[in-house]
Amino acid sequence: MRAYAGDVSSNPAEIAREGLAAWRKGDFGTVEEILDRNVVWHATEPGEWDCHGRDEVMQTLRERYEQGFAKGDLQFRDGGEHAVIVVAHPSEIGGSDWPSEVATVMRFRNERVVSMQDYRTEAEALAAVAHT
Repeated sequence: MRAYAGDVSSNPAEIAREGLAAWRKGDFGTVEEILDRNVVWHATEPGEWDCHGRDEVMQTLRERYEQGFAKGDLQFRDGGEHAVIVVAHPSEIGGSDWPSEVATVMRFRNERVVSMQDYRTEAEALAAVAHT
């Protein structure tokens, strides 16, 4: 695993940008490096979409890549000192079966993503980080 100190900024926004840029290129090795071994990814509602551990998150990211979602527009929002909000519009790629907007709060510890929580809107994600 690459040590991030000195390689890239330890700023969560920069780490998130690097990881998502790597995902867009299909560079899953780099994506895996920024994920904590015990990372969790919670969907907007608890259930089958939740991922527990790096392997499950990577499996989902590979599936979304194959489905074309890496081509979608992503916006980055400040989530505070240890978090970043990534706003996506899945229906633009996946069609009407997918939500028009999803905002994911990515939380960092020791320069690794330790959790991701999906919200239905950017406003919900901003409200969530304001209360932490």
